[in-house]
Amino acid sequence: MTAASFARLEHFLPELKLVCLQLAKNHWDAQDLMQETLTKLYRSIEISPDRELSKSYIKRIATNAWIDHCRKKQVSPADEFLEEMYPVDATHDFSIREMFEQLAGRLNARQMVLILLMDLFSFTAPETAKLLHTTTGAVKEGVKRARQRLQALTAKVKVEDEKPLKPATRKKQRAIAPRSANESVTKEMLEQFLEAFRAGDPLAICRTYFLLTEKGMSVERVAVVGDRLTFTVRDPNGHLLSFFQNC
Repeated sequence: MTAASFARLEHFLPELKLVCLQLAKNHWDAQDLMQETLTKLYRSIEISPDRELSKSYIKRIATNAWIDHCRKKQVSPADEFLEEMYPVDATHDFSIREMFEQLAGRLNARQMVLILLMDLFSFTAPETAKLLHTTTGAVKEGVKRARQRLQALTAKVKVEDEKPLKPATRKKQRAIAPRSANESVTKEMLEQFLEAFRAGDPLAICRTYFLLTEKGMSVERVAVVGDRLTFTVRDPNGHLLSFFQNC
């Protein structure tokens, strides 16, 4: 931890402590959650020094950390698959979602959307191919390369994390979504997210996904149910919203 990193987070600490207590429901777990959240935030700053910090972003990191903590008590088959694909030692203890969100700026749109759909939302290769208007074979080969790319980037970050930071020499990552975190989520933003899926546009899917996360929204689940896509998102206040559209 550097003095600069601490200075950026210091004024958020009282609210973070309250959020952790609300999530964990007891002081012991809340203290552990706060330490885990701070660790993730420091790493986030190291990876993206120009990232804009906000209350909603910090709350989302804490919420994701608590979800990961709860999942460890009862790991689902999907989680076991992801842990096998991305071992804990290779990911700095990041969840797949955190790894993806931290490093997505170094992936191209096709790589991003394949990781997003198949590893975050558990789409099958045929479902992904249908959505993106391509073949199952192309999806399987593409996601294989995307995972390899993400693993390589994660390993590189691990090495960089062990060296003294040199922000002046770090290349600026390509922006995926606007960083106006103070603006609230609008109906139009959600409609743009749906429209991106409806069109099967990889770049639009990624841009609208990151636009929502920058505003404090967490896209918890996107799934194919029959001939419909179902969406479940969590707003900055922790409320779950569900909606659907025809494929």
